[in-house]
Order: sequence, then structure tokens, then C-alpha cells
Amino acid sequence: MADKHYRALVCTHWGHWNELELQALQRPVLAPGQVRIRVRHAGIGFALSLFVAGTYQRRPPLPFTPGTEVAGEIMEVAPDVRQLRPDLRTGQRVIAALDWGALAQEAVALAHTVYALPDAVPLCAAAALPITYATSWSALQWAARLQAGESVLVHGASGGLGMAAVQIASHLGAQVIATASTEEKRSAALAHGAAHALPSDAVALPTAVKALCPAGGVQVVFDPVGGDLADASLRCMAPGGRLLAMGFASGRIPQFPANLLLVKNLGVLGFNYGRYIGWGLTDERAVHAPAVQALVGQITQAVASRAIAAPRTMHFPLPQWQQALDTTMSRRAVGKVILDF
Repeated sequence: MADKHYRALVCTHWGHWNELELQALQRPVLAPGQVRIRVRHAGIGFALSLFVAGTYQRRPPLPFTPGTEVAGEIMEVAPDVRQLRPDLRTGQRVIAALDWGALAQEAVALAHTVYALPDAVPLCAAAALPITYATSWSALQWAARLQAGESVLVHGASGGLGMAAVQIASHLGAQVIATASTEEKRSAALAHGAAHALPSDAVALPTAVKALCPAGGVQVVFDPVGGDLADASLRCMAPGGRLLAMGFASGRIPQFPANLLLVKNLGVLGFNYGRYIGWGLTDERAVHAPAVQALVGQITQAVASRAIAAPRTMHFPLPQWQQALDTTMSRRAVGKVILDF
């Protein structure tokens, strides 16, 4: 590691994502518990714009490099990591969940949230797994307690999080009804495991969903969109159904009428995967590390064995970083947007 500098996208002030700057940074010395990764691919999610604007629930210290998901190889581990995580070694292919710092040629992660990657999983798609796929899988399994044979309504089904939910719910034995805004996006959802794909029309949705569900509606709603679709979702649910509030990409946080929840015995479940990887009010990643490492292992093995397909991705080289971010923020993406280094 003779060259002590690397390139990274840097947020120097709170503002718009297109104000990020590509800079050369000096490599930091590793602190205890840290792992240095040569980043090959970094995932881009909608929350990046909130991080850069300073409106996310966590505010990194300025200046900082945004991005939370990477795939690459281990360059170096701190001395104590050899005892903490003896399964991690230099040169190993890994994926990692970061607090921030992913949009760079090199990234530093805490060993608790670095995960070995099986050889059968393509590195170019793997950056979608440690947070995007882990979020969808844990929400469906840990929070909603999805059972085989149940019906799941997935909103935003062509985006990174929604498409992961389509694949995972189908893999877990559920019937998936997807919503998406265009025919191309609905076709992608069908190709990745959805049984049905409907337009994102909040007015027409309840009638269309109920026509597909013998129980009078779905048992689970996976909603990263919010807004009008969230309002309509309550009318799409069977009695005893569970709605997973995963985000508000529409820009409007819904307000749910308690009387309807009462009459239909519905549950609205907020789910924040960040709690399990150190993003909560207190850092709980060490407490949850065994469960999360088992979860990510379950995901990577499912992809390695082709029980689920590798994530659908859209790739952009580093010089096209603005185009990559715009594709995500404008919701044109089909699958997960990945920046290549």
C-alpha cells in the first residue's frame, strides 16, 4: 500500500447531492476493530440524498463520504480483528455495511458488519446485499413474520429495496403482488418472482388487489413509498394484516386512521434495519452482530445456490457518478444502482 491516497466523493456542506466533490483523500490509520476494504462496487440508495442534505436521522461529521454498502476485497485489518473476527483475512472478497464512506476507492468498516462473500456470488451485484437485501429479508421475516402461503403487496417493486422484497417474499413461499409505475418496471417485478404486477394507482388498487386475494386482501404490505399508496394499502389488507412502513419515497409521511386499524385488526409496523447495524440512538451493532451475520449468510447462500437470483443492478463508472445518483433520486432505476470503482 505504497500510495497513501485514494479518490472519494466528499460532502463538504449540507446541500444537494449534485454538490458532492470528487477528491483525493489521505488513507487513515485503522482504529481497533476496523477493516480496510478496496471498494470495487458501492450501492446507491435514496437515503443518500437525505444524508447529504443533513436531514437523515443520523448526521455524519462534515466533511464526509456518503454511501453505506460496498463489495470488494480486504486490504488490511486492525490487529485486534484477528481475535474478534478470525474468519476475516487480507485479500478476501467481502461485502460490508458502513455508517458512511462507501463512495470511494477505499472504505473503512467495523468488523462486526463485514461479511465474507461466497465465490459463487458475483462481486458486481453483491453491493446490494449487506443493507438493501438484508433490510427486506429481516423486515419480512423478523418484523412481519411472513409465512409461506400468505399474500404480500410490495410497493415500489422495481427499486432496489422493493425488488429485493419481491424476490425474498417469493423465496419464502408467499404470493407477491407488485406495484410499479411503468410497464417496464412491472415486467421486471414479474421476472423476479411477483405473481401479479399492478400500476401504482392508489384509487384503483384496493379493488384490483382484492380481486386477486381469496382472503379479501393481502396479509402483508411492504411499503417503502408512503403517501397515497400507504393510505390505499389499508383497504388492500385482509383482517389481521400487517403493514411494514419502510420509508417515504413519495415525500409524504402517511397518517393512519386508528378506527380502521381497530375495525380490521390491522398492525402498522415501523422497521428500521439501521438499529441492528449501529445506526440507532445507541450503537447496538455488537449486540446484534451474531443475528445479522447469520442473516447475511442466509442471503448470500441463497444467491450462491441460485435459490434466488443475483440482484438486478444498473452500473455506472466513477466518472458518471452524477448520472448514477440522478437515476436513483429520479426513481428511474430498475433494480439497484451501483457505482463501480
